[in-house]
Amino acid sequence: MDETSGSHSRRGAGAAAGAAWQLAVVSLAVLTVGAGLFGAAWAIGGEDAVSDNWVGMSVVVALFAGLTGSFLALLMAVYAGLRRHRWSELLLPLVTFPAVVAAVALLEAFVFE
Repeated sequence: MDETSGSHSRRGAGAAAGAAWQLAVVSLAVLTVGAGLFGAAWAIGGEDAVSDNWVGMSVVVALFAGLTGSFLALLMAVYAGLRRHRWSELLLPLVTFPAVVAAVALLEAFVFE
């Protein structure tokens, strides 16, 4: 009976790890699309092209969705790691949220003063 419960725990950890990976990849894709939209609009029309219109709102929604998704991926990866999944396989979900937060903070501090 112990064997079955241990196997079940590993399957749950594997499912959480897979979901964390998928969520991290989707979050990075959403953030990349938002950044591309922002960069293209800024290059074409400057500050007026990204403030108080659909482009600015889309970028804000993409940033919020990307940050939320990467944070959930981090939580699921920690859960999977604590359930004895290999930490080396959880690298992307574990570093996505801190990297995104650091990038946003650096952009805010040095680019969008």
